[in-house]
Amino acid sequence: MDGAKRYSCYHNLRLAACLVWITIALVGPSHSQDIVSGSPGKGAQLIDRLCSNCHVSDNQSRSAVPAGIPTLRGIANKPGQTGMHIVGVLMAPHAPMPNIGLSRDEIGDVVAYLQTLRTDRTLPPFLPVPQEQSPKPKYPEPT
Repeated sequence: MDGAKRYSCYHNLRLAACLVWITIALVGPSHSQDIVSGSPGKGAQLIDRLCSNCHVSDNQSRSAVPAGIPTLRGIANKPGQTGMHIVGVLMAPHAPMPNIGLSRDEIGDVVAYLQTLRTDRTLPPFLPVPQEQSPKPKYPEPT
C-alpha cells in the first residue's frame, strides 16, 4: 500500500471514530441521565392519549390491541427493568413502536407514571430522587 492510500485509510478511520464519538456524546446515555423527575398525573394523560392504542393500561383497553404488545403494568414490573432502559426505548424506539417524539419532560412524566404501576415497592425507583442541593461553599474575600 503506498503512502497516499495508507494516509487515506488512516484519515477515514479517524473520521469514523470522531463521528462515533460525536454521536455517543449527542444522543448517548448522558441525555437519558438528564431526566430526574416527572409527574405521574401528566404521564397518565400522555399514555392515555398516545400509548393506549397498543398498550393495555390497568387491564382496560378502549379497543383491540395488537397481540404480543406488553401491558404497561408488565413493562413496569419486568424483571431487571430500569428507568434508564425505559428512557432509552422512548428516546429511540424499536419496531413496531413508533417514534412519538416525546420531550425530556414528557419522558420523565411517562416514567414517573410507570413507577406507580410497580407492584414491588422494594425495588429502586425508575428515576433518581432529586437531592437537595447543598449550599455553595463560602470562599474567603479577596485581599
